[in-house]
Parts: sequence; C-alpha cells; structure tokens
Amino acid sequence: MAIMLCGHVAVSGGRVAASLFALDSGAGESSVGFIVGLYAAVSAVFAMHFGRWSDRFGPRAVVRGGLALILFGIALPAIWPSLPAMYCSAVCCGTGITVISVAVQHAVGNLPVATAGERIALFGWLTVGHSVSSVLGPFVAGAMIDLAGFRAAFASLALGSVAAIVLSARVPADHVDADIAEDEKGRGGWRGLLGSPVLRRIYLLTGVNAVAWDAFTFLGPVLGHRAQLSATAIGIMMSCFASGTLAVRLATPWLGHRLGELRILTLSFSLITLVYLALPFPGWIGLLFALAFLLGAGVGCGQPNVLSLLHHHAPAGRVGEAIGLRSVFGNLSGVAVPWGFGLTVAALGTWPVCWAIALAAGVASRKARAGLPVESESSPALTAVDEGKTGRPV
Repeated sequence: MAIMLCGHVAVSGGRVAASLFALDSGAGESSVGFIVGLYAAVSAVFAMHFGRWSDRFGPRAVVRGGLALILFGIALPAIWPSLPAMYCSAVCCGTGITVISVAVQHAVGNLPVATAGERIALFGWLTVGHSVSSVLGPFVAGAMIDLAGFRAAFASLALGSVAAIVLSARVPADHVDADIAEDEKGRGGWRGLLGSPVLRRIYLLTGVNAVAWDAFTFLGPVLGHRAQLSATAIGIMMSCFASGTLAVRLATPWLGHRLGELRILTLSFSLITLVYLALPFPGWIGLLFALAFLLGAGVGCGQPNVLSLLHHHAPAGRVGEAIGLRSVFGNLSGVAVPWGFGLTVAALGTWPVCWAIALAAGVASRKARAGLPVESESSPALTAVDEGKTGRPV
C-alpha cells in the first residue's frame, strides 16, 4: 500500500500538472489528450512483458526499475518545464507505474488466502494506496502550481518516488511461480490467454472499466478549464474523483465477503452508466464535484475484483502474464481514449463521448450480471465452481 501510494502520487499529480501546463501554454485540448495518452503508450505494447519479468525474476528488481523511471520522469519537468519535457515525463511516469503495479499486484495475489472474499479484500487494501495517492497527487499539484509555479509542483511530487524507492526493500526478492513460469515460457502468449472464454469475459469487463476511468482523467481538466475554474479547484475536482475510488475500496473487503466479484461489478457498471449520462449537464460546480465522486466509486470497484478473478482463473505460472495482459488493455485505453476523445470533444463537445461510455458500461453491466461462461476441457485457464461467489457455475 505504501509503495503504491508513494510511487503513484507523482503519476496522478504529474498528469494533472502536465495537462494544466499544456493548457496554460495555449497548446489546446488536443495537446492535453496527447499528453495523457503518452502515459499509456509504452505500456500498451510492453505491459505483458512486465508481467513475464515478474513471473520469472521476482518483483523486487522489477519494482525498483519502475520507481527509478518514475523519479526521472517527474524530475525532468521540474528542471526543464516545457512541452517536450511534459511528453517525456508522461512516457516515463506512465511506463514506470505499470511496471510496479504489475509486480506488486502479482506479489499480493500470491499471498495465501482461504476464500475468494479474502483475496478481494487483499486487492481492495492494496488499491487503497493507489486511491490515496490519486487524492493527494492532483491536490498537491494544483495547490503548488497556484502557490509557487510548475517547477515547484513537479519537485514536490518527486519526493514520493524517493520514499517509494526506500520502501521497495520490503518487496520480496523471489517469486513462488518462478520455476513454473520457466516451464510455461512461450506457451500460447496472449492468444493462449484469450483462448479462454472466461478470461475473454474478464478482459472485456476490465477494458470497459479502463475506458470509463481514462476518459475522466482527460475530461476532468477539460470540463474544469471550460468552467473557468482555478487550478486548485480543478485539482479538488480530480481529488473528489479519487476520493470516490478510495471510499469504495475501503469498503471492498466488506463487499467482497457479501456480494462477490461479479455482483459488485454489475452494480459498479450501472453506476458508471448513470454518471456518464449526467456528466455533460452539471448545472453548478457542486454537482460536478458530486458526479466526480460517484464516478470514482463506480470505476474504483473494477481493479480489485478483476484482479481477484484473474488470480482465480489464470493458468498456473502465468498469473503475472495475465495481469500484464490486463494492463495492455488498460493502457491501450489510456492511449486511444485521450487521443480519440480529445479530437471528438474539440469538434463536437463532451456529450458524444460521455454517452458512448454510458452505452458501453450498460453492456458491461449486463455481461457481469450474466456471469462467466463455462470453461471447456481444452481451455488453457483453470476451471472452478464457486456458487457462494457468483451464484452460478464459473
């Protein structure tokens, strides 16, 4: 939790600071979309390899490499505040957070648990660190920009990365799946994982959740700028969004024991649908902050429950790889959503984007409610029946 908090604070705050720097420089909304998309560009191609590294070499070295990349990325614009520095920072910080996330999630998922509810609880607590940093990062960035400028904002955010590097000594050096992973090397790749109907359904759900999340990281600053809010107010709005993710993740251990992954996902996608239908029409700033909080609560349910499902259904020795493929889809969304939606918003406004996401979330809610398909004997994924978790065979 502490490593995710300290490592991610630079990313969440840096994304907002870089977006506001571009807008303040007159670069326009399409430039903001380009910067936000760069956070996911490299990870969209290589995230599955990050998972393989975690499977084979253990998480400590992987985590430290990712943190070093974040530190370089967030320090660069503090030294050289310019658009090229923002582009480089986005690539480094976005790649680094994917590297450490995959390794830490893999390590936490391998902790011994007695029930699926306990695994959901573990991931819920892990993602609390991510959510806390998502609250602190935008607030620190916005406040420091108003108080002391962009250099001071990036320098302040860099301190979290330094703390995370110190904490990384607590990450396990070895991994229990190392021998299995070597035996499984090269078996099927991403095609093998997507050959499982269960894993395909899980990746569909995580993909829609990622689109809903990434869209707001782009739309939030744009909506705030159009409403002529100060940098501090925009930072508070983005912190409201992150507060929603934090609130729901604090409740995840309790929800996981009582509802199970798929029921939680059904409710979360329904909430996402309603928020995106209303988001283009906030009548006042308080409503915009409230919608940001509710949307955070909706998308915040996704990661802990999807990670629990992946650990339950991924083939032995390929859990890190399966998590990496989830990050590939998430980062593809992180590239395509800001770039594509940035052009759409500039041309048509926000409502086409919001309503398209609402439609996708509604479909995902129905898929989650229908449950996971039954595995065939030839499927590469593990099979299970867990009536207490989903209410139907999985």
